[in-house]
Formats: sequence, structure tokens, C-alpha cells
Amino acid sequence: MKNILVVTLFLFTSSFFGQELSDKDIINKAIEFLKINEKNLLLNKICLKVIPNQKEKVIIVLPVISKRYAECGDEPCFDIDNNILVWNKITKSIETKYTKKAEWSSDAVGLDEIKIDTGLYYLNKNTRAFGIRYSYRGSSRVNPFDSNSINLYYFKDNQIVEVLNNFELESSNGENDGSGGCKDAWFETSKSVFIISDKLTMKFNDITVKTKLKDYSLDVTCEKEIIKNESTKNSVLKFDEKQHKYILKQ
Repeated sequence: MKNILVVTLFLFTSSFFGQELSDKDIINKAIEFLKINEKNLLLNKICLKVIPNQKEKVIIVLPVISKRYAECGDEPCFDIDNNILVWNKITKSIETKYTKKAEWSSDAVGLDEIKIDTGLYYLNKNTRAFGIRYSYRGSSRVNPFDSNSINLYYFKDNQIVEVLNNFELESSNGENDGSGGCKDAWFETSKSVFIISDKLTMKFNDITVKTKLKDYSLDVTCEKEIIKNESTKNSVLKFDEKQHKYILKQ
């Protein structure tokens, strides 16, 4: 009798997990749910990720072109809606969704990549946020530009709530003659990290932002950095109860 129970349990378990959908199937379910016209979907920027502390749930981001601008000519430019959905692997359904119109744009400075960040963003004792990181890249050889920013969200009453918008974590810009050489070229970079206190309370905690700044040029071989200035600064993101957002305090 015991062996029969073990075999039955094994067959049930195998059947249950065998029914799990692939990433592609989950994405297709999200597209169906939103009734998206796929010609407007930025397929190469779709991303999804399992929530670490809720492994039955999957976050999906579907970036969708919402408006195209004809006046841009040969350089395509458009607005992009941010659609965040959560797929429940147990109920096999979309559990919740969040949409922000024209969250991003793409033109001479184009949207390069979108990533889901499930780092340890504990806002308070009971609330863990997740991030959406997105990067931009300029098309100019003379004035190169890159940036990486983050939005933070958390779940409240089965809804997705944004608490930080468009916070730049990294940026790089500069100038050169466009010929590939490095004479008279200069560059500036900025890199920030979040430091979240382990002394968690019921209120939303401050987030310390540590930023490293660098101003440099390159030697004639374009390989060695010639540092002109380096510095570090600290600032704080404080939660504003009225706006229900984190605000940067220098």
C-alpha cells in the first residue's frame, strides 16, 4: 500500500510540474491578456523573472510602442509604454498588471535594454521592492552617451505600486573628434549604488546613495585613462508620505 502511495504521489508531482509553461508560453499569455498588437511590441526588450521570495510568481515586462513620430525622418523615434504583469504558476493566470503610458522614448538616444532587478530592496520590515532597470545609448560618435536608470515597485493589496521613478544609477558622456583617435577627447562617468539599512522598521526606510564621479581623458593609444578628477558623494532617498514616492535629498 505504501509503495502505491509513493508511485501515485510521484505521478501527481510529475504531472503538476509537467504542466508548467515555458517562458515563451508565459510571454504569449501576457500578450493575449493585454490584447497587444504585436507589430508595436519591442520583442528584443521583453524580459521576465521569477520573484525570489515568491517562486510561484513571475514578473513580465512588455514594452509597447504607443506613438510614432513621423517628423524624425530616417531616425525612427517613438514613445514606449511600460507594461508590468505578474504570472502565477499555480493558478496559471495573470495575477496583476501595471501600465505606465510613454514611460520611455527612443530617438537619437535610443532605449538599449530593459532588465528586471530582484535585489534585496527592503523598504521596511515587511516590504521588499523590485526594480526595473533600463539603459539608453546615444548614436553620436562625437558625443558618446550611455545611461542606466532604475524604477522601484512593491506589491500592495495585489497591486503594483511605483515608489521610485527614473533614478539614474550610471551615466557616461564625453567628446572626441569622431575619427577614432583620442587627442583632446574627454569623458565623464557617474556610478551610484544603493545602501539600505539593515535596521528595518515599519516605516519606509531611507536609502543611502553612494556616487562615484570621474573626469578623465585618454592617452594617444586610447588605452590608458588620464584621471583629471575623482570624487565620491553621498545623498539620501527619503520617502515622502504625501507623494508616496522616494525623493532625493542632497
